[in-house]
Amino acid sequence: MRWVESDGVRLNTLSIGSGPLLVMCHGLVTASLATWYFSAAPALARRYQVVLYDLRGHGKSDLAATGYDLDTMARDLAQVILAYQPKQPAQKWVKVALVGHSYGALIVLHYALRHPQTVARLALIDAPLPAVRYVHPSLVDIDSPAALEQQFSVHLEGQAPRGSRQRQRVRERLEFLFLHSSLREDLRTAVDVPDACLRMLNVPTLCLYGRHSDCAAAGKRLGSLLPSGALRWLDCGHFIPTQAPAAMTEQLLSYFAPDRIEVKDYGVHDVSG
Repeated sequence: MRWVESDGVRLNTLSIGSGPLLVMCHGLVTASLATWYFSAAPALARRYQVVLYDLRGHGKSDLAATGYDLDTMARDLAQVILAYQPKQPAQKWVKVALVGHSYGALIVLHYALRHPQTVARLALIDAPLPAVRYVHPSLVDIDSPAALEQQFSVHLEGQAPRGSRQRQRVRERLEFLFLHSSLREDLRTAVDVPDACLRMLNVPTLCLYGRHSDCAAAGKRLGSLLPSGALRWLDCGHFIPTQAPAAMTEQLLSYFAPDRIEVKDYGVHDVSG
């Protein structure tokens, strides 16, 4: 485990394997770096240095009252990438491979749109673009402890085998995210990515979607607009890492080839802004 700081928020990170750098971003609320650690990360780590991290407000990372918008989350990702960039000769930047699920997919997409020259390949797993359409409606009414308990009762009960203390910690994090942070407002004010911007992102991108996902239309849109996009389907819903982990891992292993990671001379390579 290693701490990486971003805008005063400590992010919990974990690196496994060796090779070219690949960073994975999980989804919101009930996910954490464990989402990847218990699915695709170990297999990818046979070829890559795989870096996992808990988003702000999630897992073991600091609770943050603000910063759940994509601009801030992409800056968090940039700090994680900078922390794990291998040392290279002056002015060299090693391209990074990025994988994200759900809101994590929007984070890696947002980062790639801002810094396309630093990204080798992308995998967008059921990206809910735009978040205001696909994510916010399901969370907008969670405005009280009772509503939170009702919405996440199954998730909270799933913590029971790990002990009452763990269940209480998870509940406290959920209460903080929904009742004491800007999460819901940041999702409400999230904006879409214009088609023209997507057409300009010439980074090889795997768009992996569940056939039964509510976000399927977003996958078709991305697949038609991204000039180097490949749209593939799995027979599941939105929560691909838990509903189809083996099929997802197989798709990721076939898509990411180590020899596609390049070292380029870009001059200034601080992408934290």
